[in-house]
Amino acid sequence: MGLFGGSKKRDDGRDHELFDVAYKTTSGSVQVLLRSVDLFPVYISSNFQTVFGVEPERVADDVETLLRFVPEVDRAKYRREVREWDRTNPLVTKLDFERPNSANPPMRIRLTIESVMGGSYELVEMVDMSAERDAYNELAIERDAALETAENRTDFLNQMSHEIRTPLNGIKGMITLARDHRADESRLLDDLARADELSSYLLTLVNDVLDMGRLSNGRVELESLPFDMRLVAGEIRSMFEKQAADKGIDYVVETLDCESVYLLGDRMRLNQVIVNFISNALKFTDEGGKVTLTFREMYRHGDEVNYMIRVRDTGKGMDPRFISRIFKPFEQEDRTIARRYGGTGLGMPIAGALVELMGGEVVVDTELGRGSDFAAYIPFEVASPKQVEDMRAHGETFETKPDADARDIDYDFNGKRFLMAEDNAINSMIAEEVLAKLGAKVEIADDGPIVVDKFAASKPGYYDAILMDIQMPTLSGWEATELIRALDRADAKTVPIIALSANNYAEDARKSRAAGMNGHAGKPLDYVELKAQLAAAVAESTLKGARS
Repeated sequence: MGLFGGSKKRDDGRDHELFDVAYKTTSGSVQVLLRSVDLFPVYISSNFQTVFGVEPERVADDVETLLRFVPEVDRAKYRREVREWDRTNPLVTKLDFERPNSANPPMRIRLTIESVMGGSYELVEMVDMSAERDAYNELAIERDAALETAENRTDFLNQMSHEIRTPLNGIKGMITLARDHRADESRLLDDLARADELSSYLLTLVNDVLDMGRLSNGRVELESLPFDMRLVAGEIRSMFEKQAADKGIDYVVETLDCESVYLLGDRMRLNQVIVNFISNALKFTDEGGKVTLTFREMYRHGDEVNYMIRVRDTGKGMDPRFISRIFKPFEQEDRTIARRYGGTGLGMPIAGALVELMGGEVVVDTELGRGSDFAAYIPFEVASPKQVEDMRAHGETFETKPDADARDIDYDFNGKRFLMAEDNAINSMIAEEVLAKLGAKVEIADDGPIVVDKFAASKPGYYDAILMDIQMPTLSGWEATELIRALDRADAKTVPIIALSANNYAEDARKSRAAGMNGHAGKPLDYVELKAQLAAAVAESTLKGARS
């Protein structure tokens, strides 16, 4: 290897002390020892060619060889620093070095120059800092991403604060006005109706935030129950007809080529997807525009059918570049959207995540000024003939669904006695008064053990149903139900038990049924739904009692 192979052979007869300087430098570094007079390299470490890919002989011929692989901007910087160097303290700088004949990224070199042997020689030490640079760059990317996420979350929280406080302000204002209008029944009812609308909006907002959190954590489970797709179309048509008419928008719901209409799936979550699509379309479509919802059966293979559910609008549209971000939480096309149109940017991420959970995909076609087209392609299993017959028997098909709205049904609870487990005094007071107006007597138990003891101490058949809160201080509603069902008395197995829970997800309803409950009502309670569940459960229990 000779002079340039790292040996201690010299060309000037100097003793070994000169080269000991180089051998004492940092392990793993590359060293070049230059004679100060003419910058002739008298020593080049043996790892030089391995690291730089340049033969030591080329450097011996021209020490400027290495600089030719340094970008011009760094080359000028290096020369300036050398000119200004006082040769008293080591000069430390960093340079990028293009690897000869390599597609790899440039090396980042930490270069240290030190005068040695009384200034007769310059020891140049080079250390590859590429790994540290790459790690720094990765950290910088992570930092920028974290800052962007933090900024997005801050924007989201600010928007959430606005979205929550606005309806709360309206609710409190309507309550204040209702007190002032207590002598004017029509204005009082109008105030209460507006407060109810605002509370419904607030509930939707809270549900969206909770849903997004559960979807992000993979905690949402889907039901697989039979339903009639035509009823879904009818419900969505009715849900938005008035809103579209009030805004002057032509709203059309159509079903095309729909032969397989009895399907298995999570009807509630499917509705949620479509509602988010329609709400978005109506929000961004001005008066005179059109929103079309299309249900189309695409193809059927065996017991699986694929549906396209598309919402097309003639609204403002959006920049196609935003499509890649539209299904990310907390994202909106720009920060003026929330101020002009409202919303938190959660509707589309929820819809996209639910469609993906159903095994489908969402395709978006949009153009600024020409509207948007959101199409969900979702596979469903086809319901069996037995399941279809059960649906017909319970009035759950398009042909058999009762015409009367549930809100118009008269519930006859005269003489009925309900036991209610509820640890919140206001909630129990409201339920007691609502049901008392229908003729029922409600007894309150504020903890799980109390409701079990009250039922156990009563005569068989004394209670017609139990309303069971799930989260209670000592025993949960599920645990209390299991204890009641295990009692050795005739009505313990048949008394209707309806769950009352702030957690109104599919898995919670399944857990309630597994514990032996007859129904599951989510909080805040929809008393129309609760009365319907109670009426059905009491009627079924009465029928079973008559048969036995």
